[in-house]
Amino acid sequence: MNARYNSNLAFVDLLFNLILGFAFLFIVAFFLINDPTEDKDVEAKVEYMIIMDWDGDRDIDMDLWVQSPSGLVGFRSPNVGYVNLDRDDLGHRNDSILNKTTKKREIVKLNREVVNVRGFQTGEYTINAHWFFTRGDNAKPLDVNMQVIKLNPYKEVYTGTKKFAWKGQEQTFIRFSMKDDGDYWKMTDLPKNLVLVPPGSTPSSGQGTFSSYNSMGSPSGSSTVPRGSGAGREVEDEDPWSGD
Repeated sequence: MNARYNSNLAFVDLLFNLILGFAFLFIVAFFLINDPTEDKDVEAKVEYMIIMDWDGDRDIDMDLWVQSPSGLVGFRSPNVGYVNLDRDDLGHRNDSILNKTTKKREIVKLNREVVNVRGFQTGEYTINAHWFFTRGDNAKPLDVNMQVIKLNPYKEVYTGTKKFAWKGQEQTFIRFSMKDDGDYWKMTDLPKNLVLVPPGSTPSSGQGTFSSYNSMGSPSGSSTVPRGSGAGREVEDEDPWSGD
């Protein structure tokens, strides 16, 4: 047999190319590996969801406030610890969408605010609603619905409705304590102001003040609600509440 057909050069060349190809694929795969510690955009799953809604036909700005052991969450400070405000609903003011067919803006009649709790922290949680602003002829009493849901596993912690009689009123829907495993206990609806402070009281961090209350318990005179860090918003001049 001819000696040239006994050469192993072709096999060696093929083996070398295979090794080179595998090495190249390994290098490419190495660079495509994501370091999970560097992925800052991945959020923890939601453990509790707090949903507040009210009549979508009425142009009313209700504010949902949640006090956790880490601090007060609302439109001024939408992210504190494991708790964050998903959306600040201003009534019809930010409930409009552009219809590309008609070229007109349409009102989505859905008034809702949602707060998510993405971790477990022991301590008390207080959930309040505050009637912040009214546009047009919307001064009549308003029913506000509140729902607290535990998602893992799914369980309805609280569902209730309270009637608000005047603009500026704040009410406590539910207070509960959380254990280190995420379970809840010590549920009560004992009132606790988070935004407003009656006359003669000393405001704590994040609270506002009233100058006076009338015989029904509603505010009269001027009031101040200090602006904190986070998502502030402007209101029309006729709004008697300063700072929101």
